[in-house]
Amino acid sequence: MRILLVTHFYPSHGGGVERVAEQLARQMQALGHGVVWAAGDLDLPPGADVATALPMHGLNTIEELTGFPYPLWSPGSLRRLARAVRAADAVHVHDAIYMGSLVAAWLAGRAGKPLIVTQHIGTVPLPRWLQPALALANRLGAHAVLRRARGVAFISPAVQKYFEAITGPSVRHRHVPNGVDCGIFHPGAEPRAALKAALGLDPGRPVLVFVGRFVPKKRLHLLRRMAESAPLHWQWLVVGQGPEDPRAWGLSQVRVLDAMPHAALAEHYRAADLLVLPSHGEGFPLVVQEAMACGLPPAITAEVAAGGALPRELWVRLPDDPADFAQAGVVALRAALEAPPPIADAQRRACAALAASAWSWEQAAGAHLSWILESAP
Repeated sequence: MRILLVTHFYPSHGGGVERVAEQLARQMQALGHGVVWAAGDLDLPPGADVATALPMHGLNTIEELTGFPYPLWSPGSLRRLARAVRAADAVHVHDAIYMGSLVAAWLAGRAGKPLIVTQHIGTVPLPRWLQPALALANRLGAHAVLRRARGVAFISPAVQKYFEAITGPSVRHRHVPNGVDCGIFHPGAEPRAALKAALGLDPGRPVLVFVGRFVPKKRLHLLRRMAESAPLHWQWLVVGQGPEDPRAWGLSQVRVLDAMPHAALAEHYRAADLLVLPSHGEGFPLVVQEAMACGLPPAITAEVAAGGALPRELWVRLPDDPADFAQAGVVALRAALEAPPPIADAQRRACAALAASAWSWEQAAGAHLSWILESAP
């Protein structure tokens, strides 16, 4: 099968949506399907082992002004997209609201090509003046794309519930959790103190790590409040890239690191004591799954935990109210860090065991492909 994959950016842009698309494309190619990947040309495309790149030229003004990644593709690129749709056996888009997804879905309908959708997010925090625009885009995108699709994979039950309130439930909808590459993200045998020292960290002090895009939905301002209110001997690692700049906080206990390869990221997870992710409105972030696969418990909100249906004993609850993060958030983190070693070690083992048993890229790709193969002659 020839599959046209459509996302707003390539994985080098640093977003979780694109990383998920990369893993699914890699699995589909490994199963013998050809994948052509259309995405904005602002970033380096993936290698040939993932897909054949079809870069789309356009503008990224909306992200530059608001932090919300929404590229606008040029007319010439849309014509190339139309040719790619006609040449494909099926079209696979990620998230319904983006320009590329909307156009690709419409073109697939006109050409009679099967359409499948992976829906990652529902609503995200934006400036108040932009929230109505996002709600309208979700409503229009849901009707224009999700109802037309042969199958829709929602990465979390929360995202599925959000969109089914708009479109209504359907037998074509399915919760398909993202997978984890357990060949990279797994617990290590080396003591955590040695891992900390190897990364230039103090082995005797707690390490709390944040990983993600530096954009509004990650709520980095809440992470900053916790870092400012926490004991000064806690070590904070903030890993990622984006328009916001944690280096401007001027906090000596916070080390900011650029986005890094998966193998290096896994080393940081194994060395850390907690993943701290105050984000909301993004379903169930892939970084939570990858951290847990390394045996690292996540400190997250109840909304994020519900997105992955996580057992309560495997995660640390951050406050629901943003106003409580400076005090109540630090109290929750302190309680987790001061847990007796037998309890903390059992939690880490349980996190890794859940990841290894429940999250598989092979199964995720198979669920997507089942919709495509149903239409094969």
